[in-house]
Amino acid sequence: MRHWKELERQELGWCLREQIDQLIKFDVLGEETDGKEPKAQQKEFFDTFFSFWIEATERLIDSATFTLEDQKYFAYQVEQKNVEQRRFLSGAASYDHVFVDEFQDINPLDLALVRAIVERSRATLTIAGDDDQAIFEWRGATPEYILYPGQYFDSTFDTHTLEVNYRSPKNIVEHSQRLIANNSRRVSKEITAYSSAMATIERLTIPSLSESLDYVHNLVTSSIAQGTSPGRIALISRKRSQIIPYQIHFASKDINIPFCAAEDLQLFLSDTFERLLRFLTIKEESDRRQRPSKVADGIISLCDFVKWYPVNNKEKAGLRSHLLERRSHSIMSGIVALIEYRGKLKGKNKEGKTSLEMAKAILTFINAESVSDALLALSDNFEGLQRDFVKAEEDIFYTDPPFAQLAEY
Repeated sequence: MRHWKELERQELGWCLREQIDQLIKFDVLGEETDGKEPKAQQKEFFDTFFSFWIEATERLIDSATFTLEDQKYFAYQVEQKNVEQRRFLSGAASYDHVFVDEFQDINPLDLALVRAIVERSRATLTIAGDDDQAIFEWRGATPEYILYPGQYFDSTFDTHTLEVNYRSPKNIVEHSQRLIANNSRRVSKEITAYSSAMATIERLTIPSLSESLDYVHNLVTSSIAQGTSPGRIALISRKRSQIIPYQIHFASKDINIPFCAAEDLQLFLSDTFERLLRFLTIKEESDRRQRPSKVADGIISLCDFVKWYPVNNKEKAGLRSHLLERRSHSIMSGIVALIEYRGKLKGKNKEGKTSLEMAKAILTFINAESVSDALLALSDNFEGLQRDFVKAEEDIFYTDPPFAQLAEY
């Protein structure tokens, strides 16, 4: 609880709340209520998740499995234990000075490790970085460390501000500084450009994604028609997910302009796109007479994506057994059998509540009048197909699921 409170003080409370929201979504923690005391919430977090994580970490150590964060954490534990036991380093084994670059990007673990290294060697410390480039909060970094370093190290700091930009043209520097000045969580600076060169800046204000797609498409096709286009045109985006709508748009507009992307960025080669095609096949065949085993497989495969994560194997076996006993010969009759199921399903399934929720989501998809409506139904009712940055590491679809663009296509 002390550590929790300290993270809140470092403006990282949002990160903790994000973890809690995820655990609620995964049914690990109970639903949050307005009347729940913070200490009760923290205790529930510790009892249900953190105790498990301690045990899981021990199993990873036993199997010699370490992530990069693990390596930093265990190194920190060793250094901190030596500091607490006053086993300081000296001579050739110690550091006289520690210099840390890109300090705006460090997270609480990085901070703790740096502090332990400095304390054990009783070294002096220099940190370098740019608070205006503090963009890594998604990994637990906070600009508080570079803005107020004296609060996190037992020492005072002299500040030296580098105010000459050697990289960018003069007008780029001026425009960027006017924009950055809107951020109040920073040190005010007077940045000037070393170069007197002026860049050509063209700003386009396009009110919607569809108009942006049309603009790029027309730009490419007109340059080809005029014979001014090179053999290849590169489309570059800040985020991977921004490439997806263009893949779909070019696929729907032209067969003469092939759109190529690296395999891990290629939406149409993703496992989830293949899964969407299978789901659409299940929908198309929903009224046809089928073997009960095929009906059961179709219902269960849809159930796996109604909630945020799949049905576990034990519950899946119980549901499958029930569906086979009912001898359902169509997906529609299989949905009726699902509504009547009272076994465990994503937990207790009290009075068949979860069965009914899943059946409603599946029925909305099955009853959709068109492929377009079916895709939108998946987007609205299937949590397991929503944006997920963990899944996105393996499947580009989850960076920003493009149901709207696919439906339009």
